[in-house]
Amino acid sequence: MGDQANGQAQTPPYAVKGVGRSETVQDLAKHVFGGLPPSGGQFTMDVDQLNDAIKQWNDLLDQLRDDARKGRRMVGLSAAGSPLDQAGQGFVDAANASGLAFMKANQAQQDFVTEYITKLTAVRDGHVQADQDGAVQLKKA
Repeated sequence: MGDQANGQAQTPPYAVKGVGRSETVQDLAKHVFGGLPPSGGQFTMDVDQLNDAIKQWNDLLDQLRDDARKGRRMVGLSAAGSPLDQAGQGFVDAANASGLAFMKANQAQQDFVTEYITKLTAVRDGHVQADQDGAVQLKKA
């Protein structure tokens, strides 16, 4: 796993099969960065490319948040009949456990995407500041 601040692409660590958008997160990382980074290698992106990448990651974050809003309905389920037999209660318990697992995976994905957006933004802002500093130095020369 690379470090964005040092110019290495970082790929999503959460590979939860069949849950939410983890594969989308990985696919987006491959799309934005063209695949996994070479070992010890670096990549370059200009400010426009960074802005595009940040927009794509923000779009993904919005989708994950929408999934979480919809997924809240999968938690706290109860059966219509009362009292439930053991099998019925088992189904309700399994459904609630599944909903909780979905919400936990979704939150982990949101946390990763949010952190990655922060890193991309810091890199972009560093490029902009370095360009501005260089322009000031050129004017003084």
